[in-house]
Amino acid sequence: MSLKSYAEFRRLMAITSIIVRFSLDIFVSRLYRPRGLRPRSFSRRVIALFLRLILRRPAGIIRFPVRLRQTIEKLGPTYIKLGQILSLREDLLPRRITYELRNLQTKVPPITYEEAKQVVESEFNVPLRHIFKEFSPKPVGAASLAQAHIAYLRNGQKVVVKVQRPGIIPIMTNDLRLMQRLAWIMQRIPYIRDFQPQKLIQEFSDYTMKELDFNQEGKHADIFRENFKDHDDVILPKIYWEYTTQKILTLEFIEGIKPDDAEKLRKLGINGPHVAALGARVVIKQLFIDGFFHGDPHPGNIFIVGKDRFCMIDLGMVGQFTPRTMNAMFLFYYYLIIRDFPTASKYMVGLTETTHNSDIAGFRAEVEEIGKQWISAGFKNYSLGKLILNSMNMGARYKLYFNKDIMLAVKAIVTIEAVGFILDPKMDLARVSLPIMSEIFVSRISPLRMTKPLLRALPDYLDLLERTPELVLNTMGIISSGRFQVEMIEKTPKKERKPAWQLWVPFAALALGIFGLTSDSPVGGVIGTSNLPWASAVCFAIAVWYGMRFWRRSQT
Repeated sequence: MSLKSYAEFRRLMAITSIIVRFSLDIFVSRLYRPRGLRPRSFSRRVIALFLRLILRRPAGIIRFPVRLRQTIEKLGPTYIKLGQILSLREDLLPRRITYELRNLQTKVPPITYEEAKQVVESEFNVPLRHIFKEFSPKPVGAASLAQAHIAYLRNGQKVVVKVQRPGIIPIMTNDLRLMQRLAWIMQRIPYIRDFQPQKLIQEFSDYTMKELDFNQEGKHADIFRENFKDHDDVILPKIYWEYTTQKILTLEFIEGIKPDDAEKLRKLGINGPHVAALGARVVIKQLFIDGFFHGDPHPGNIFIVGKDRFCMIDLGMVGQFTPRTMNAMFLFYYYLIIRDFPTASKYMVGLTETTHNSDIAGFRAEVEEIGKQWISAGFKNYSLGKLILNSMNMGARYKLYFNKDIMLAVKAIVTIEAVGFILDPKMDLARVSLPIMSEIFVSRISPLRMTKPLLRALPDYLDLLERTPELVLNTMGIISSGRFQVEMIEKTPKKERKPAWQLWVPFAALALGIFGLTSDSPVGGVIGTSNLPWASAVCFAIAVWYGMRFWRRSQT
């Protein structure tokens, strides 16, 4: 057995031991739990007491979600991260479990100063004093993957240095490999298959491996800074790349106040409603204009700088939309806030992955009904984020599934809404969103935007026009050679003889194309303009396509 296999085997045994203890705790707890309103029978109490003493398990009833969270904490940083991701998947897991998983604590005892120093020196291959003028021995924050220290560069610039925990990469790599093997087995169990364990673990692996590379987080910060370069009220910390590696991230120190620090906000007289609306606009821009967004904008990752500026940090977890997904997500959100629920449900289905067992009609009807409940309840009792989550939670029931980026986007909406409520208890996210969403909607249907795809294809049109004489001559040569007629006789059975209009299509298209290019008459002007003869080009393309099609058939 290789050293790598032996380490993986030992980790598997440790994980198995923790899971077995978790199972025993749940089993003993069920023996203690009464059946409905009836008290436990004497025999059940005796069995529960006997097993508790023999197995050395705690007494009393333990809620399954609580014990699951505690077990995940014992399994270590990889599983804590997995629990954080699973807490977002209310579309796949019961809400009582996802709510409890949100209580997972990422704060862990910090590594020692000597360990942090060793990581920094091994990355740069020079003593720490040659890299930083000062380096605070005490971290300002510690999490499962890394911890942060205040430091000063040689030029006196104050920075934050994020140091990865030593040995965390092999531990998490082994854990991820074991998770993928377990997920492969679980995917073959009929009931569990509906929760798509392989997909969940693959999504988690992708996120985790990206977060373990601090170069990726630095690149994310640069992208966000570029996207918000014209917004003076949004701040992204500068990345010092000469002091950044895969395990070390050095970024600008920014002094700010967390949005949940009510006392400081009140003392400084910060305009809560203004900052809350700004945060909402920042998230909407990320989602529906940039298609690149912060996946975890909770109060710990947001600072209020001065009185009205918004700063984002900890950019390891991000989401990214394809143009098609961003368009569908935008239209779903837009029609949702204007309360057109049938149209919103249509675009929501466009965001899902369906199977042959998917009940699309049932899902749409459920979404529309949830929307009606939202209207009657009002935003104070039923927030927009809750509406979206409740709608997506119905997906697994109807066998429709949302990908990881969609769920990250929903988390961003829900989180920024929660932050907004802290700053402004009267904030209505739908009302705040409507002006900017309407502006984006108008910009999407503007003539300039709609002509952009045409302009991008203009070089192709021009290339086609340059090659038109040669293509026309080749096509006419094929037709005049007689091979066109022979092909039609040999390949088309009499019972499937093509209608006459199909035979005239290439000739009509060729004639219209030539006429559109050469005619100065009103008809010619309609077919082909002097600046962009797109209709003529299309006609020529049809004629050429037909000619080439018959020519290829003649070669077989």
